[in-house]
Amino acid sequence: MPPLPDDRCGCGSGLRAVRCCRPTAVEPPSAPALDRIEARTERAADAFDRGDAATARRLCLKILDEAPAHADALTILACLLQISGPAEAAIAVLQRIRHLRPDDLNTTLDLARQLLRAARLPEAQAQARNAVRLDPGNPTSHAVLAMALTEGHQPHAGEFHYRQALALAGADAVTLANLAWNLKLQGRIDEARALYRQAAALDPAIFLTWLGWAQTEEAGRGLDTASRLLARARRIDPGHPIGGFEAALLGRQGAPEAALAVLEAAVGLDPAGLLEKGRLLDRLGRHDEAFAAMVAAKALIRQQGQGYAEPEASDLIARLGGFFIAPRLRLLPRPESPAAGAQPIFVTGAPRSGTTLVEQILSAHPAVAGGDELPALAQLVHRLPRLLDSPLAYPEALSELWMGDQRDGLDRLRDEYLRRARKLVPFRPGNRLFTDKMPFNELHLGLIALMLPAAPVVHVLRHPLDVVLSMMSHNLTHGFQCAADLETAARHCARVFELVGHYRREMPLRYLPLRYEDLVQEFEPNVRRLLDFVGLRFDRRCLRFDKNRRYARTASYAQVTEALYSRSLYRHRNYMRHLEPVIPILEPVIDSLGYSV
Repeated sequence: MPPLPDDRCGCGSGLRAVRCCRPTAVEPPSAPALDRIEARTERAADAFDRGDAATARRLCLKILDEAPAHADALTILACLLQISGPAEAAIAVLQRIRHLRPDDLNTTLDLARQLLRAARLPEAQAQARNAVRLDPGNPTSHAVLAMALTEGHQPHAGEFHYRQALALAGADAVTLANLAWNLKLQGRIDEARALYRQAAALDPAIFLTWLGWAQTEEAGRGLDTASRLLARARRIDPGHPIGGFEAALLGRQGAPEAALAVLEAAVGLDPAGLLEKGRLLDRLGRHDEAFAAMVAAKALIRQQGQGYAEPEASDLIARLGGFFIAPRLRLLPRPESPAAGAQPIFVTGAPRSGTTLVEQILSAHPAVAGGDELPALAQLVHRLPRLLDSPLAYPEALSELWMGDQRDGLDRLRDEYLRRARKLVPFRPGNRLFTDKMPFNELHLGLIALMLPAAPVVHVLRHPLDVVLSMMSHNLTHGFQCAADLETAARHCARVFELVGHYRREMPLRYLPLRYEDLVQEFEPNVRRLLDFVGLRFDRRCLRFDKNRRYARTASYAQVTEALYSRSLYRHRNYMRHLEPVIPILEPVIDSLGYSV
């Protein structure tokens, strides 16, 4: 009886589920069947070489229905799926080939690339690392790992592998441009610009080189140059969708109407384009339309599988609150030795609360290096059980510190954090402090206070309704991707704020709450208060944060190049009708901070 259509695997490979993602045991083919299978495989390979995809696919599906582990047929099918999709099917088939041939470099690289395209970054990085292990002398292995690391917010490590690829294969336009983009993400605008010039000279016909160069110039405040480079990119590929960036550039040049016209002329805006449209409509005072654009963008983001990981978030927050209690903490040791070298200032708070502004103020001081959103603390949390040789997860793994052979554990954790953080910070002569501005780092105030009890923690606060509204207008992944929806953003912010209150009750913290509204409305007194708290003498350069040539690598990078403004204060008042569903969630936080609805 022929298989029914609904027997087909949901991944889209075309195979039956029992021959694909839900395999069942199959008897090995008989000798006559093997001869038939090999003949079909040769015909499938010939059809693929001739460009007859339909015949090649049909033959492969027949082979694999009879012999699901036939590696050659799987390889041909994987090639077809990489060309025509769907991506999930290509990934499923490549994973099966890699299981059969774990040392096959080409399969490993193909799998890493497909996982990258599907934005499955941890898996992509794991496969790219496998490729480097299989052949550390292969430049493609290094280039693919560099892409995975760069996309996974580890550009410094990515830079190393791009440079390895260039050293092994020589300069090529694509790798040079990719390295330039990596350096742009690190805020090294001048170096990125120089590499883009080299890439464009090697091959002036690559669209993405000119687009990336334009985006780099925009980040470096060269708006007119960015416009010229964008025009060059458009001449190379007039049909490529660049409306989101073009609109953002026009908006920065003071032409919001023209920017909006670009987006309204575009067909099928992606989430980035819809969010830019929402921000432009907000600037033009068309608030209902702006919110509708934000909601549409967030719906697309959730459709792409980027929703709030609520079970994981609520579980971790509950366990942090349960572990960090005063009676237990009194039994824990403290670091045995003082930390040497440059020390951190933790600038914490929800995304879009004003943390970038505070970091720009601090990094304008000659003693402070701007670290930006450092992943070092999150990496430490991930590795903490192994570092303490604990069978438990974080935070319970900290109970190993009660053991006699782990009494120096906090020193080791602290030194591991500092080692990772300092590798990522662009230090200048005279810097003795650096900022760590990862949003929602206040989740780990307990760990910070244990490891680095002298480290200042600046908690930037802003009206919670302004925070969640601003989170709606950007594509943010912080906080377990809570910003994928208005209500999940509100729930996560409320949970984190409640946890901060718990920490403050249960343990001593070097903690400064700093309201964004107070900072904007009474600027110099609050800058003086901020500098005094972190142990620095007042420096008037901190009042001119907009002259700070450092590139802030966050969604706020454009705003902090402007002089201080108050137009963002209490923006939520224009959106009260849309924010009504989250007022009950946030009202306790609003009241406790002294705000009003």
